[in-house]
Amino acid sequence: MVQVLVVVHLLIAIIMIALILLQKNEGGAAGAGFSAASSVASMNQVRARPNPLSRATTILGICFFATSLGLALLAKPSDRASSSIFTPQVDGPSVPKLDDSALPSVPADAPSSTEPKAESSAPAVPSVPNN
Repeated sequence: MVQVLVVVHLLIAIIMIALILLQKNEGGAAGAGFSAASSVASMNQVRARPNPLSRATTILGICFFATSLGLALLAKPSDRASSSIFTPQVDGPSVPKLDDSALPSVPADAPSSTEPKAESSAPAVPSVPNN
């Protein structure tokens, strides 16, 4: 059902793009409200009757909107578990527990990190005479 609706949706989109590109440019109809001179000129012109291309574009736009809503309603989450390969289903905890045997062992003669070191392992900085 969803695949058929996606194919119909794509066909409507492609046909609608072709119809929009075939239509005649009406001389800045989209930008008419942004400048005073063009808006006054466009108010005095009579609006042309809708031709079959613009009527078909309107009908296809309504169908595109309807198929978009249909796809959105069909894509909403449901109560059943998903069967996608990208979302693996885990029955237990998401972080595996480590056994004590898997942890590396610390040698008995290793120095403790909490004891302060008596001498620094950094090299000594030589003194520079001031002239």
